[in-house]
Amino acid sequence: MPSPEPIDTTSYLQLNFAGIPSSQGGMYAILSITNENGDSIITNRKVAITTSNQQYISEKIKLEKKSYKLSKLIVVKSTDTALFATPQAQSAKAVLVNATLPLPVSITAKGTNPLTVSVLPVIQSESPILFGYTGTDFGFEAFLTLKTHLQVTVGAVVYDSLPGTLKLEAVKANGERWLREINLRQGLTNVQVPQEYASYTFSINKWNTSIQKQYTRAALNDNMLITFSSSRPAKRLMEESVFIDNAYAVTAESRSEYVYNQHNKLQTIRYYQKSLQVSGLPLTFVYQFHYSQMDAWDTVYRYDAVQALTGYTAMTRTNGEIRSIYNKSYDQQTGAAVNYGTANGDKEIRVDYLFSNNNSMLYTMKIVNGNRVEDRAQSSTGGAEAGSYAYDVFINPYHQLGYDDLYFSNISKNNLLVTSKNYAGAIPSNIPYKYEYVYDADGYPAEAYISYKGYSSQQHLFRIKKVFRYQ
Repeated sequence: MPSPEPIDTTSYLQLNFAGIPSSQGGMYAILSITNENGDSIITNRKVAITTSNQQYISEKIKLEKKSYKLSKLIVVKSTDTALFATPQAQSAKAVLVNATLPLPVSITAKGTNPLTVSVLPVIQSESPILFGYTGTDFGFEAFLTLKTHLQVTVGAVVYDSLPGTLKLEAVKANGERWLREINLRQGLTNVQVPQEYASYTFSINKWNTSIQKQYTRAALNDNMLITFSSSRPAKRLMEESVFIDNAYAVTAESRSEYVYNQHNKLQTIRYYQKSLQVSGLPLTFVYQFHYSQMDAWDTVYRYDAVQALTGYTAMTRTNGEIRSIYNKSYDQQTGAAVNYGTANGDKEIRVDYLFSNNNSMLYTMKIVNGNRVEDRAQSSTGGAEAGSYAYDVFINPYHQLGYDDLYFSNISKNNLLVTSKNYAGAIPSNIPYKYEYVYDADGYPAEAYISYKGYSSQQHLFRIKKVFRYQ
C-alpha cells in the first residue's frame, strides 16, 4: 500500500541567487515583498542563505498562494553590510541585470516555489543610489550585536528558546527610521541594530501573545542579552476524535471527552470506542481523578461502561515528582519505584517495575529540554527495546493535561516528530514511522496524523487521524 500524501499544504518562496561567486559564506538576504496593490507583506526581513547543489539559495519564506512583488533584495554579511544587491528599475545599475526590481512573484503550488534572482556586487566606494537604494539600506554604518531569546510560559509549562519573527524599529532624533524583520531560531539568535539611533522598539507575536520592548541607545550594549518572555493560560483539551485511514475508507475509531474540576484540573475522561456489537461509538470506560492536593492527582479510578470498577492507578509524589506508582487492572497488579538523577549532564529518570507474575523491568529515560529523547527498557525475561525521539516546537496537549500514566506516555512537553526503535525478543507487528500536524494560532495541534508500517515488511499499513477540540 502506498504511503499517503503529506498533509502539509503550506506554500513557500525560495530564492535562487545568480551572480554570487562560489566560496562566499555567512550571508543573509534582506528582502521586502508587497502584494499586487503595493501593500507591504514583508518589510526588510533578514533570511539566511545556504547552498544546495552548488547553488546559493535562501531559506524558505512562507507565503499564501497569491501574486506578489519582490521590491527589495540585498545580500549582506552577518553584520548587515551589503555584499550584493538586485538593482531597482530606472537605477544606473539596472541595465546590468536581466530582471530588476520590483520583480513579479507568483506562488501557485504547495511546497517550495523557486524564483531565480540576479544580483550585482556592491563596492563601498560606489553610491547606493546607483542601485536605487540608500546608505541605510546598504548598512554603511556601525552596528551593535544583540543576543536574543524567546520563551512563552503556557499554564505551568515553560516553552524555552522558541523560534519566532522579531520586528525591529530604530528611530533617530530627526525621525528617520530603520526597520528589520528577523527570524529567531531555537536557542540564541544574534541580531544587529545600527548604533547611531535614539530609540529601539522590538516586537514579537507568538501563539497570539504579543511582546514588546523599548530601549534608548544608552540602555543597549554590544553582546547584550535580551529575553522576550510572556505567559498565557493553557487551553483545555475538551475532545479528541480518532479516525483510521486505510486507503479504502476513513472510519471513526474512538472519541475521548475531558472534564475539568473547579480548579481547572482534569477530573474525568470518558472514552467511546468502535464496537462490533453496537453501531457508532458507545461509551467504553470512564477515568475519574482524585486529588488530595490541588496541584496533582494521586489516584485515578477506571470504570467500564456500566460503572463497574475495573482498576486504578495510585501515585506518590515528592516536590512534584512521581516517586512510586501502583497500578491494578482487573486481577493484574504492577508496582513501580521512580528515581531521578543525571547522566552526562542530562536529566535521567529510572523506573523499576514489578509485575504480578514476579517478572520485572528496568525502564530508563533521558530528558532534554522537557522532552524524552532516549529510553531503554530491559525485562527480566530477556526482552529489551531502546528508542530515540525528536520533537517539534509546539505545545503537546497531553502534557498539559497533567495526566501521568504508568509508562510516562505524556512526559514530553512538545509533540513527537521522529522515532527510532530497536527491539530484542518480541517485536511489534506495526510501528509508527511518520508524524504530521496541523497547528492552530495558539501553538496547539488542531489535527495530528500518524502513519504506521509493518515492522518486518516496512510497507505502509494505515494512518491515524486525530482531531482536537479546545476551550
